[in-house]
Amino acid sequence: MNFEAQIEKYTEILISHKLKILIPTLLLILFATIGAKFLEQPSGYRGFVENGQPNYEEILNLEEKYGMIDTLSYVIKPNSGDVFQKDVLQLIYELTEVSWKTPYSSRVSSLTNHQYTTVDGDDINIDDFISDVENLTDNDLNNLRELALAENTIVNFILSKSARVAFVNISLDMPDGMGFDDPINFAEEQKKIFNEEYPEVFVTVAGSSRYSHNFQTTARSDATTMYPGFLILIIILSYVLLRSVSASLISLIIIFLSILPSMGMAGWLGFEAQPPLIIAPILILTIALAHAVHILSIALTNLNEGKSKKEAITESLKINMTPVFLTSLTTAVGVAGVNFGKIPAFSEMANTVVIGSAISFALSVIVLPILFIIMPIKSHGRASIVLDGLKMLGDIIYKFKFYFISMIGLASILLINLIPNLYFDDDFDSYFDRVDEWVEVKNIVNDEFGSSFFIFANLSSNEQDGITNPDYLKKLEKFGEWLESQEEVVTVSSVADVIKTLNKNMNGGSEEFYTIPDDKALNAQYLLLYELSVPYGMDLKNQITSDKSESRMLIRINMATSKESIAFNERTDKYIADNFEGYSSDGIVGIPIMMPYVYKDNTNGLARGLIFSFIFIVLVIGVTLRSFKFGLISIIPNVVPFILSYGILALFTNIVTFSHTISILISLGLVVDATIHFLTKFKKANALNLSMYDSIQYCFKYVGFPIIVASVCLFSGFLFLLQSSFQTNYILGGMCALIILIALIIDLLLLPALLLLFGKKT
Repeated sequence: MNFEAQIEKYTEILISHKLKILIPTLLLILFATIGAKFLEQPSGYRGFVENGQPNYEEILNLEEKYGMIDTLSYVIKPNSGDVFQKDVLQLIYELTEVSWKTPYSSRVSSLTNHQYTTVDGDDINIDDFISDVENLTDNDLNNLRELALAENTIVNFILSKSARVAFVNISLDMPDGMGFDDPINFAEEQKKIFNEEYPEVFVTVAGSSRYSHNFQTTARSDATTMYPGFLILIIILSYVLLRSVSASLISLIIIFLSILPSMGMAGWLGFEAQPPLIIAPILILTIALAHAVHILSIALTNLNEGKSKKEAITESLKINMTPVFLTSLTTAVGVAGVNFGKIPAFSEMANTVVIGSAISFALSVIVLPILFIIMPIKSHGRASIVLDGLKMLGDIIYKFKFYFISMIGLASILLINLIPNLYFDDDFDSYFDRVDEWVEVKNIVNDEFGSSFFIFANLSSNEQDGITNPDYLKKLEKFGEWLESQEEVVTVSSVADVIKTLNKNMNGGSEEFYTIPDDKALNAQYLLLYELSVPYGMDLKNQITSDKSESRMLIRINMATSKESIAFNERTDKYIADNFEGYSSDGIVGIPIMMPYVYKDNTNGLARGLIFSFIFIVLVIGVTLRSFKFGLISIIPNVVPFILSYGILALFTNIVTFSHTISILISLGLVVDATIHFLTKFKKANALNLSMYDSIQYCFKYVGFPIIVASVCLFSGFLFLLQSSFQTNYILGGMCALIILIALIIDLLLLPALLLLFGKKT
């Protein structure tokens, strides 16, 4: 039995058993959709790091020893003057007290509760730096300002050098799998209260937890702002193309029935609702619409020619079954190539699209034909002006094929020479630069503190109580001095600073004693006295391990480019290797250090994914169409759009981010669809023994309009991503939109010209 006979038999079965097929299918879709409620809360930056990634494992090891590194911070900035005003300090005091009530808080540090050391005879006293705000005189305020600015454990940690901005820092001990809604919502409520109570002081929320929470709020915001407008556009486009209310309704049903179970399966699989996942419904929507449009448009054409519904849909499936299957497969393979990268959030998005592509194909060849038979279909015919325009375009290409090939070839040669000027770089700190409030906070922190990011260095003495060894502490001190000499570093704090401060205070406050004592026992005594003197939650357990064998340095660092961050890490590793003989260290640890390596690994992985996907797609086209020649021809219209797009990118910038790299794989699986539809129709025309001219006109007649509409839908979908508050989605959307637009032009101009030149019957 040949293929067309099999399609006829298949259609007969669908029509004869439509309810027996439709009802179980809908029940399966319902079951899959239920999984959407199990989508996990975004884990912030952790969703962008693959388990087992070396730099990430070091962060987890650090958290196991010292507690979670998630922080929440209040930024306090008076509208005029500095923070050493009674009302501002009172605000800081009250905010510090209420901060202990923050869900999952384990430590609160501020200017008022900073543990300040004084000495009374042989006794050491450690008290809150500011305890009685109401009774402070102007002279007291001036003295406090001088003392604070002279204290290196205060400046650039909880107070800016200018004294114009202060922090209230809260350490969070978040349970696994718990989102940041509770602590952030609590903080936002407090922010509102204090801004109303103290109108002359600006209070806002920052910190790593706020940063991580942005992933969640951004995803929600993007879904709310982008989906409605895009859906309206799709409704309009589907009607413009199909010119039938019923057919448009069928296409919308297929779209929704594709999206809902896909997102449900994402939930069943334990995916996180990260911002990249917002892209998935848009891609699935356009894939499903393209499938529906190709099948319905030809079915409606057959219907208008007098065929019955059964005949119309059967003939359409004969023509479209292969290309729709191929486009589903190649789209899935192309997008699945993202899994070769090292960013789970994007892998989950890609896998959701793969699931959606499979579901949309199944629905297009099972549910769509049944709905076509069941529902009353009335078509007003396709827009003749568009068909006339496509016929005219076919005439022009037939006459000037060499001109189109030459011009596009020349443009490709010129722009490909610019691509080597591009180099990879990325900035994790810029992810939310489209969120106005976050940018405002970031600018304040960067202006006053130099940076909003911390990294850590864990150094082990390799023995119990080894951190009190003078040699260890002096190496720690020199390491801190070396770090502060690096242009990327703003400030450094370590247990060595605590020891030096205690030694100074125990010796009358003389600066000459701001040194590491040579007596290990004395250093141990200082630490013991300190720990016995501080209140609960203010000890040094976030800096030293319980057995006092290891300590952690806190380093405020300027976010640099990926290249600069890697260079800084390598310099630091070399310093540690050269100067810490007898001790051990994992080097410096933190998000600004980790992410450049994640980007680097991701880029290398995506390169492998691109090669795999491209080879697979070309082979599938060649094997399915039983033509090695068609397989080779398909390469050109699917390579040229990327050459032109990245050449255009190189005209405006030299930087390529990981968003740009991911756009290649996402776009590849989509742009190839138009090529496949065009090639299958051309092969069909060959089988009908049409002339080369008539073959090209046959392609434009049956797939020209659907290709245009599908590309316009994709282009519009990616343009909607320009509304995203997530910088990565914004860049990806703009780049994919450019690639899709160029690919449409190439498929309408270059591909027909190539087929006229090389696609003669074989």
